[in-house]
This record gives sequence, structure tokens and C-alpha cells, in this order.
Amino acid sequence: MAQILVLTDSSEVDGKVVYSECVGSVHLEGHAGAQLVERLRWAVSDAQVAEHRAMLRAATVSDAERPAAA
Repeated sequence: MAQILVLTDSSEVDGKVVYSECVGSVHLEGHAGAQLVERLRWAVSDAQVAEHRAMLRAATVSDAERPAAA
């Protein structure tokens, strides 16, 4: 069975699996298809939030490591 994965962007931060679901062609039809798309929308939104938070954490760590300006 095919699998759908939504991952955070590993080029910016460590990639993490936000969503994983095994699907068949029957899951793409009618009401089940609409529900699958809704779950994907939520997962993509969650991945974007996770990426943003990780970038903010990385920037905060980088700022803390810089020497104070003289």
C-alpha cells in the first residue's frame, strides 16, 4: 500500500515526520478523499509551524552565542 508522508523541510532544520498515512486508491474517492485532503492540509500547516519554530530557536541560540558588541 502507498504511503503519504509530510516532513518538515530538512534543508532548513532537521527534517521530522509530521504526518504518515498508508493509502489506497479507494481513499482518494468521494468523501474519503475530501477527508484525506483535510488531514493533509492540517499536516502541512503543522509542518510549517514546526519549521518556523525551529528557525526561531536556531536564531535565538545564534544570538546568545555572539559576543557582546563593544
